[in-house]
Amino acid sequence: MRMKAAIHSQNIHSGFSLIEMLMTLSILGIMTSLALAWFGGDVGAVRQARDQRNAQTLCTLCQSVEAAGINLAAEESTALDVLRRLVEGVTIQKGALKGRTFQLPGLGKEELEAASRYITIQDGQVRYEPNGQVTPGQTPSGEQI
Repeated sequence: MRMKAAIHSQNIHSGFSLIEMLMTLSILGIMTSLALAWFGGDVGAVRQARDQRNAQTLCTLCQSVEAAGINLAAEESTALDVLRRLVEGVTIQKGALKGRTFQLPGLGKEELEAASRYITIQDGQVRYEPNGQVTPGQTPSGEQI
């Protein structure tokens, strides 16, 4: 019978105490908050880079459509209208690329509007502007100053 009591008393002291567990969780919380601040600190720069990348892709797609024989800049009134048409898709009606659809699906309204800040129409051509068209009181990515 003494053997059972000795085994039972050893199991009581195994594991973590409540204090040890709380200290571990608090240290992990502090480390997580530091990591988030370090890696995710400049969200505006990340959004700006995303918007510029989307604008570059849309501008390249527009140039491809133009090379296939459709000048979207001449048909649409604003850069945003051109980009909306590219997201919907442009199907070539004649020539070597007849039946081919040029499209960039998956961009939401916010992403499309943000990308349009980096695109202008000049002399009937769609152009990428790396500095963007900054509205007074906003950054190029559209955030309020």
